[in-house]
Amino acid sequence: MRRRVFLASALTAASTLTAGCGSIGSPTEHTDPLVETDDNPRDRGKYLKFGAGDDGDLATVGVDPTSGPLPRPLAVSISHTDDTELRSLTQRFVAPDGDGSPPKLSLRGPFEGGHEPHPSVSLFRDDTATVFEVHRFGELADETAFINLAVTEWPDSARRLVVDSTVELVETGTFEHTHVLDGELAFDFFVEADTGDGTAETPDSAG
Repeated sequence: MRRRVFLASALTAASTLTAGCGSIGSPTEHTDPLVETDDNPRDRGKYLKFGAGDDGDLATVGVDPTSGPLPRPLAVSISHTDDTELRSLTQRFVAPDGDGSPPKLSLRGPFEGGHEPHPSVSLFRDDTATVFEVHRFGELADETAFINLAVTEWPDSARRLVVDSTVELVETGTFEHTHVLDGELAFDFFVEADTGDGTAETPDSAG
């Protein structure tokens, strides 16, 4: 799987995407990924691994709430096989045991690509979730995507973060075939009271 840089700083307008002329058949849905954690116990990252039978993994979606003071970094990664391209990503960030308000997130950048078309992204709040969308991966569609987010405001009573990810992946070639990958990761946050200097204890993960 290719591993090169992605990501974005400025939010750009959404783009409408349509399948190529060679697309055939209905998308294949993958809704039961294997969940793996980092081998190093000091790392909190978790990964959704979507299989492709005997051919190995089709794609891996990772979320890593790395340590540090506020804002808490959230490193997102999407790797996939060389014969596929990333078409879109939707992630919903929810604090289910909080007061009903979603965590506030910011997108950290800048873009790390030298050619157009650039990725097109949006970040917004929807009811109890903060939603991050990549509408177009552009020049980076055939690469591994690395996305840096940060939690800038966390609901006081919440101790749990749930991240639901939906990835649209397209097999390239004479005929395109679309895969829709959907899975969920959960992390426990152990947050201390604000000490007045803008710091707080960082999160641990839970299954």
